[in-house]
Amino acid sequence: MKKKKVTIRERIAQSQLYIEEHLDEDIPLEYLAEQCGYSPFHFHSIFKGIVGEGVKEYQRRLVMQRAAQQLLFSTSPLIDVALDAGYGSQEAFSRAFKKRFAFSPLKFRRLQPDYSFLFGGQLMSSVTRKSSDQKIPVEIKQFAPVTVAAVRYVGPYKDCEVAFTTLFEWATEQGLLTEPRQVIGISYDDPGTTPAQKLRYDACIEISATQNTSGEINKLTIDGGRYACCIHKGSYQKLSETYVAVMGEWLPDSGEELRDQPPLEAFLNSPPETPEDELLTELRIPLK
Repeated sequence: MKKKKVTIRERIAQSQLYIEEHLDEDIPLEYLAEQCGYSPFHFHSIFKGIVGEGVKEYQRRLVMQRAAQQLLFSTSPLIDVALDAGYGSQEAFSRAFKKRFAFSPLKFRRLQPDYSFLFGGQLMSSVTRKSSDQKIPVEIKQFAPVTVAAVRYVGPYKDCEVAFTTLFEWATEQGLLTEPRQVIGISYDDPGTTPAQKLRYDACIEISATQNTSGEINKLTIDGGRYACCIHKGSYQKLSETYVAVMGEWLPDSGEELRDQPPLEAFLNSPPETPEDELLTELRIPLK
């Protein structure tokens, strides 16, 4: 009998179950990703797209929900509840608890006779992403390999414009802007799991294979093949929202599998000449 293929949603559900069963452990993202057969970058985006929050956020929320139930249904001292939740002091736990539930732990415990309202609210609320009424249109395209000149930037993605400034100054000197060329951004790291100061990004422009580069201008080849493509309209700062939506809404039901390569951002118009809300970016997600 042919073995049933495990779906993406089933893989994420298995990850959720593992987290729930190891709630008090430091679970490496790399381990969860390996169990699902994805790179950490892709896994975290898929998880967030389907569940509605990142792995660490999901684990912290479950820990705090358990603490809330302990407050309601047990007589454990507050310091014991705080320690069970992984906090070294009652004060730190109280601050985190109030931030999540809008009540201090002691006030929350006094609500015990009338706790029923909480189970329709913050305590037991599900943050699983619900599919929007309007799905993001996704088209699968075949691309040829492309040679690019690239400038590497390391730091918060929101500041990667400096790499494009360097790139376009060089391209202007080389006389490359007299004809249309692909302008592409490559994000190598997930900002949800990588410190902002360590995020890697390449600002790229299409060049001929014979074009010489030097210094901080590197020559790269972006692999061709199949890509799931969609158009993001608006601020570049919200590109990640579109990416997460595609990974959480389109990919699980698509029957497609990801290639272990970073997604591409192809910029279709120019920021200096285009209002921010009219900017168009084609997001290209590599497929097998």
